[in-house]
Amino acid sequence: MDIRVLNYFVTIVQTKSISNAADALHVTQPTLSRQIKELEDELDTILFHRGSREIQLTDDGQYLYNRAIEILALVEKTENNIRKSDGIAGDIYIGAAESQSLDIVARAIKTLTEQYPDIRVHIRSGNADDILEHLNKGVYDLGITIGSYDIKKYNHLALDNRDRWGALVPKEHPLTLIEKPNLTDALAYPLITSAQTSTEPSALAGLGDYRIVATYNLLYNASLLVKAGVGIALCLGNIIDTSYPDSDLTFVPFAENNHDTLQILWKKQNTLSPSTKQFLKIMREEIEK
Repeated sequence: MDIRVLNYFVTIVQTKSISNAADALHVTQPTLSRQIKELEDELDTILFHRGSREIQLTDDGQYLYNRAIEILALVEKTENNIRKSDGIAGDIYIGAAESQSLDIVARAIKTLTEQYPDIRVHIRSGNADDILEHLNKGVYDLGITIGSYDIKKYNHLALDNRDRWGALVPKEHPLTLIEKPNLTDALAYPLITSAQTSTEPSALAGLGDYRIVATYNLLYNASLLVKAGVGIALCLGNIIDTSYPDSDLTFVPFAENNHDTLQILWKKQNTLSPSTKQFLKIMREEIEK
């Protein structure tokens, strides 16, 4: 597949018509139509449903669009990181879990961008499954995850994890009346848990009966479910601010003071860009302070 044609395809999808895409790309409609037909012939599939006023993707078209976005982002990142050879510059893409313990990462990014103004850092939030998927594909340079990981596949830099596990609940919830609640106390209520595969059943295994009513990727959306009375969210503390006076929610920390590992990961076989290497150097310096 030609990168140029992939860009044509993405532009058609995003502008919702071949005519709009032709204007945006400064090519003729017949040329654009021919390129897409040749792409369909190359892939032996149909990418668009013909006949509708706006572009409608087939299942194969949607799959190609999702992959094309990743491919084009990777190409752009690679070009940016190589183009400037006279100094450390380029883009660093970091997938990161939600955690208050990442303030050290923020300080390192501040130092990095002050020392190297041509570096741009892009933070993408997600759970461990999302982060590792994009790290494996090369979309992310680094991934910051909580919990276990494959030590044979990834290099790591350990970070101090100050997060406490607990439950995000309505302010008048019965859990708030228990002096030192634990995870088993929470199992009496409908649960909203992280969608990542490592969270359940590992954290809940052997604890008896429980009912999961919903899962989440990012905690803000889960907090809306808690407000609506769907259930209580098992989560890390201090991600959702419940300190303001009119907050409907509160965080109840569990008595078990367990801290999962927190680490920055990168693939062992990958060659890191100079900007990423410099970021890791600054991170190590921050850790040693």
